[in-house]
Amino acid sequence: MTELNAIPGTAFETEEENFEDIYGEEDEAIDDQATLNRFHRRDYSPWHHPVKQIVRSHQWAALTERFIQARPQANASDALTYFTLPGADLFDVQTLSNICEPLGVKIQYFGFNSAFPDEEAEGANDPSDAPWVTAESALRQAGRITSDAVVLSDRLEDIANTASQASLELGKRPPFDIINIDACDHLAYSPKGRPQSMFDALQHLLTHQLRAKSPWLLFITTRVQPDLIGAPGAHFQQAINENLSISNSGFGAALAECLSLDEDRFTEDLLSCWDIHDERFLKLYTVGLGKYLLQFFHGQPSLPANVELASVYSYRVYGEQADMLALAFRVTPDPMRVFLPMTGGSFVIPDLEPRRATKVARQAIKIQDLDKAIAEDEEIRQKAISGTVKLLEGARFDINGWCEWLAKHSQRPLVVSL
Repeated sequence: MTELNAIPGTAFETEEENFEDIYGEEDEAIDDQATLNRFHRRDYSPWHHPVKQIVRSHQWAALTERFIQARPQANASDALTYFTLPGADLFDVQTLSNICEPLGVKIQYFGFNSAFPDEEAEGANDPSDAPWVTAESALRQAGRITSDAVVLSDRLEDIANTASQASLELGKRPPFDIINIDACDHLAYSPKGRPQSMFDALQHLLTHQLRAKSPWLLFITTRVQPDLIGAPGAHFQQAINENLSISNSGFGAALAECLSLDEDRFTEDLLSCWDIHDERFLKLYTVGLGKYLLQFFHGQPSLPANVELASVYSYRVYGEQADMLALAFRVTPDPMRVFLPMTGGSFVIPDLEPRRATKVARQAIKIQDLDKAIAEDEEIRQKAISGTVKLLEGARFDINGWCEWLAKHSQRPLVVSL
């Protein structure tokens, strides 16, 4: 069986619960054609491929379960505060609710989806027929989410504008237990004509999380492409270069091992890894992002935090090479530093960042190719298919149509027999 890695001790095999308790049993025959069409949707998207279910179950759900189980007993039943960019069907929330419900934990989610108003306008005269409204209503009635769970119709990037309504609404929320930036765009690229980027939004969220007093999880799913490394990506490169300049840190050796580079030619060969779209580029991007996160938190003298790479997966969506990364980080705040008044002296902040960055580089070696896993491992493939089918059935998708769509998929055609 293909091994999928994360922080040691993480339970990967998670059972999907039966969704009948949320959505009820199958409806009787429906005569109205408009209603019938709503219950047999065929608007399939990239995240309806079973490969995405591996991310949902093996990364998001498994790490969330581990996170909840590690809570102090006094906080065991606290609501899970969750920042999300959900699709129309709230598949991420539904997946996590299957982990939280048996543990007696509700999800208190907050997030953005600028497509929601359009979803409401599609096909149906009644806005309540929109897929996300149906999904949220079912979750609420099943008691799996809190009464104040909400998704606003703003863009994620809007939170980077501190005067925006999106930023003001975010500021009313406490730090999140989990932030899930599940995006189709490039984190390391700033599109022309937009005042704020996804990277700006990430920085704003990191600032929001500085108030966190306990560990939290950061999930980032992003497109990656060497020729679309813009100004944000330059921060990743700079963070790596600054650590390489520190002698005897161990980071350089760990990065060379991660990228399978000869240490004697390391400096010269490292630059080429940013330009060639292969596994070394994916690993370097992963380390660069992890390094940037460490640099951000270690740059806060009184509120530092450790950042660990929990898991990283790659898969194809648009190209011949893996062009999506699904990354999971665990952020653990360090104890607050207090500096007493000093006369004629100075204080020294311990430089833990290079040592912690070395661990990120060593973990990045374990990057998993999900295209390979789903093609070669029957058990992983069948669990991914069955998990996806349950989500699609709950969202009233035409499963036969999905099988046809999947068989003709441009990147990973897959024949499914149900």
